[in-house]
Amino acid sequence: MANPMKIKFDKYWNECSLVLSIVVVFDPRYKMSLVEYYYNKIHSSLAISYVEKVRSALLELFNEYDEYLSHSKEESSPKFRGSSSEAHFSDDELCGFDSWYEKEKSNVVATSKTELEIYLEESLFPRSESFDVLDWWKANSAKHPTLAKIARDILAVAATSVASEAAFSRGGRIIDECRSSLVPETVEALVTTQDWLPSREKSAQ
Repeated sequence: MANPMKIKFDKYWNECSLVLSIVVVFDPRYKMSLVEYYYNKIHSSLAISYVEKVRSALLELFNEYDEYLSHSKEESSPKFRGSSSEAHFSDDELCGFDSWYEKEKSNVVATSKTELEIYLEESLFPRSESFDVLDWWKANSAKHPTLAKIARDILAVAATSVASEAAFSRGGRIIDECRSSLVPETVEALVTTQDWLPSREKSAQ
């Protein structure tokens, strides 16, 4: 019984482990530190490759959101057109200021750290039972606008341990009130019995 359960677990774990790791990063109490800790604990010498896979996926996700939000912001921002007197004032006293400012701003952006880098380098938030990760991102959305939007989307993904086939199938394994209230000892006895019965039938033959 354990072998098919392990095969099914590995199948789903390989598909969802990366997403779950990214979700952990968006919890300010853990970030990449918890991911590195558990991957080192589980995979030992191979942990670095798994950690880098998470970092790469996280960076790709951030760049995708950042590019989309920047493009949306450019399209929605109005173009300012001054009057003739304002243009004359600009030509007289601030000639070349706009082009200089844009150049300096682009240089600063190119050399400054991204939101993601700043967030990951900050100290971990103190752990407490009353902590609400969604409230934290709401309060820090002005500081990390792009990350806050990613957190809003990725933390809203519903998680379940029930396979879709079992959840939506009307036949076969339907969990009623009686079966869902079985204590662990009874479940263990049923699983063991299911494994023993075929063995006894084979030995009887």
